[in-house]
Amino acid sequence: MALCNTTRNRTPASKPLPAIVPNDADVTARFNLLVDQQALLSSGHLETLHKQWLGPQGIFATFSAEIDRLGRQAPALDEVDMLADEARAHLAERAVVFALAKSNRRSAVVNPFRGLSREALCCVVFDDSGAYTLVERYAAYEAMRQCDSDFFIKLIATTRGVVERRIVFRGLLEHYDRLLPVEKSIYPDAYRETQQAHLDREEVLYGPLMLADNIVVLLETISPIELLEQIRPAAESFR
Repeated sequence: MALCNTTRNRTPASKPLPAIVPNDADVTARFNLLVDQQALLSSGHLETLHKQWLGPQGIFATFSAEIDRLGRQAPALDEVDMLADEARAHLAERAVVFALAKSNRRSAVVNPFRGLSREALCCVVFDDSGAYTLVERYAAYEAMRQCDSDFFIKLIATTRGVVERRIVFRGLLEHYDRLLPVEKSIYPDAYRETQQAHLDREEVLYGPLMLADNIVVLLETISPIELLEQIRPAAESFR
């Protein structure tokens, strides 16, 4: 990953598409490589990259605006036509259709990157080597945003009708720990310590939060209400 290269690479046709199977060892290795590469950068450099990639004038926002204006004729989509591999071209074209639907130029369609793990999505979004077209990275970015939004909606739902906030603070910590350094760069310096202090205070009041798995995983399989039911008896007995 060329971290300093924020320009569009127009020659991805000959590059093989890396595997993006969720929870695959290759995804873990590639994600950890991103972490290691970004960890070498200064906080100022990471903030600049965040602005260039994810900011209101960043590459994804600029791409989206171009699609809104020009649709399928947008120059940002030219690189899709250069893909020689049939499988590569098919995935990229599905991403194009999604981008067009996102700008209300097509009927709504499923994002081709929907269902991938956040780590797998990061491996696409933050890979600026040219292995992926910009439209694929954009679709993966939108899938990642939706994944985060779904998680926070469920996390907030665990606060309804209850006073304690152990699940919320544990969830905030888990989400933060899953972020890449470039994503963490816009958070306050003491963000993690602050959330941990809130969780510690809640556990003094309501007891240690004992769960069978990470909150991220649990909220993918059970409802917020069901998760609350799992911890309520222990909290009541602790008090």
